[in-house]
Amino acid sequence: MQVRKLVVRAAMVAESVVQAAVMLALRVRGRHLPMIVPFIGHGTTRRVRLGGRVVLGRPEAAAPAVGVPAAPDPTPRSRRSVLRATIARFLTVEVPGAVVTVHGPGVETQICADRDGYLDAVLDVAEPLRPGWHAFELRLCDGAEVSAQVLVVDPDARIGLVSDVDDTIVETGLTRGIEFVRATLLTPVRERTPLPGAAPLYRALSQPADGPVRPVFYVSTSPWNLHEMLLEFVVLRRFPIGPLLLTDWGPSHSGLFRIGAQEHKGGLVRRMLEEHPKLGLVLVGDSGQQDPEIYAALAHEHPDRIRAVYIRRTRHALPGRLAEIDALAAEVTAAGVPMLAVDDSVQIAAHAAELGLLDAAALDDVQAG
Repeated sequence: MQVRKLVVRAAMVAESVVQAAVMLALRVRGRHLPMIVPFIGHGTTRRVRLGGRVVLGRPEAAAPAVGVPAAPDPTPRSRRSVLRATIARFLTVEVPGAVVTVHGPGVETQICADRDGYLDAVLDVAEPLRPGWHAFELRLCDGAEVSAQVLVVDPDARIGLVSDVDDTIVETGLTRGIEFVRATLLTPVRERTPLPGAAPLYRALSQPADGPVRPVFYVSTSPWNLHEMLLEFVVLRRFPIGPLLLTDWGPSHSGLFRIGAQEHKGGLVRRMLEEHPKLGLVLVGDSGQQDPEIYAALAHEHPDRIRAVYIRRTRHALPGRLAEIDALAAEVTAAGVPMLAVDDSVQIAAHAAELGLLDAAALDDVQAG
């Protein structure tokens, strides 16, 4: 264990040294300047969580991104151009310690980026915010500015949806390396198709016929570098827009490569339950990773807050693994939280309708979707 800690520490130091050298070289040449990449935030009427990353980029690339993209560019893209763009997303040079001024409704303050350039701040607002979307301006000391979108959850909402991304709303083969690389690095966003019925299912869960809009949180172990691409997919395929909660790939105190799925996803859901104390959650994942075990543990911990758990059976799942998930689902259901392993979106919709989580009238749209 001590050796592992030393290796991780050495990797972190090496990463910092390389980043500092590259940053200095780019700044000296004058071709790259600090810019902010905003992430979608969320919060309550009294408190919001903002996120983003400060990186070096070319001035012409520092478009006023707002966290919620406009309609994707319909221009066809070759696989080579897609590969170049994806590689560029990973070859970032972070700006550690950057000071960012935040200006928004009821907020005027400064926050500081961490050693990897990430921004993550929880801010109290002076006056209660109305439910819905709000823009917060993020500005660097040199004047570079972007607008980040923050979703304020309706205080009357009693249900929220938490969904995995890979192999849950779009098939990527995250647990199968070559297939994941092909889907992520070489396939244009416009050619990535959602799992059948997933988008209308999520719209039905988030937009009930009566009552407030329900928030949707997308939780994934994909890297933050893919935030823009995944958000573009969500918008293009008409999924409800919501925070994309991803992870950092690289050496950190949590490990050499990235934080584990259990720690990442479980920790985020627990944080949501704490930050939104009136919200019950519907959890959706797949059989490819540890979603069944993570969600089952959460259901046992918070049986009064987890309203239902759905696990999609991936097409490459082994029979033994599926049997384990079925047994786990039966155990959780017997303990009082409905948990179901499913083959498609229609099964989720039908079961959710029985529980009163969505209107039965939406079943036709899910079936057609």
